[in-house]
Amino acid sequence: MILVAVVVALAIWSAARLLGVELTVGKGADPSQVGPVDVLVTTVLAGLLAWGTHSLLARTPRTVRWWPFIGSTAIAISLTGPNYLADGASAVALITMHVAVGAVLIWGFARYVPQPSWTGDRQRQTT
Repeated sequence: MILVAVVVALAIWSAARLLGVELTVGKGADPSQVGPVDVLVTTVLAGLLAWGTHSLLARTPRTVRWWPFIGSTAIAISLTGPNYLADGASAVALITMHVAVGAVLIWGFARYVPQPSWTGDRQRQTT
């Protein structure tokens, strides 16, 4: 799933660059360019954090309910960067990248919800 997120992020980065959008973050005299390595590293780190969070949630019976909520909250928090540190088309491209990667990770990990190994509820129903 992390590989799919990386491909999506790099595709959006490439499309923005083909359209002539300079992906920059930072205000003032010293803005930074967002390059493909930045996109790759950030997406892999976000994917690993999503994987770890999902793995922790998979230990509870409420994974299906909480995973999309926590993932969408993480997307909302991550959008503060492009909203405040980028302008114009650069901000639009970066926001699109954040939302797309987040959606891929949320949807992808939501598909892999393990069945709980405990049977406490089933035992209560049969006794």
